[in-house]
Amino acid sequence: MYQQMSAPKTSMKKFILIGSACLNVVLVAALCFTAMSGNQLAAAPAVGRRAAVTTGVAGAGMLAATRMAKAVDCANIFETNCGACHQGGGNNIITGHTLSKTAMEQYLDGGWNKEAIEYQIRNGKGPMPAWEGVLSEDEIKAMTDWVYEQSTTTFKDVN
Repeated sequence: MYQQMSAPKTSMKKFILIGSACLNVVLVAALCFTAMSGNQLAAAPAVGRRAAVTTGVAGAGMLAATRMAKAVDCANIFETNCGACHQGGGNNIITGHTLSKTAMEQYLDGGWNKEAIEYQIRNGKGPMPAWEGVLSEDEIKAMTDWVYEQSTTTFKDVN
């Protein structure tokens, strides 16, 4: 009534091995594509660069090297790391301490200049975290220039 199954033949083992190898190649290709596109691997949207760096997510080294080779995407860095507190150039934590030129002239140590902005990005202050060691040197420099420019354009009228 029941037929006993025999052990897989050698050719079947070869097909399984080849299929497994093909799936691994597809997986590696997908991971490489994701890294090249600049997306963060294995990170939920709420997890920023700080969490990825401090927890040592696998592939972070390759991702960082890939990002170094590409132009810095300041808007993405801002949205990912700064947007929770400085959405739209405002300040959800301390009222008035926005990213407008006027507010920086009043509240930023050193006033409204690139050196003071870079110092704040690197070292943080109060509730703002320090980004040195989290962002690369190129990213810090690019963010300094970007915030300086935005403070007189996009963030100009933010209160």
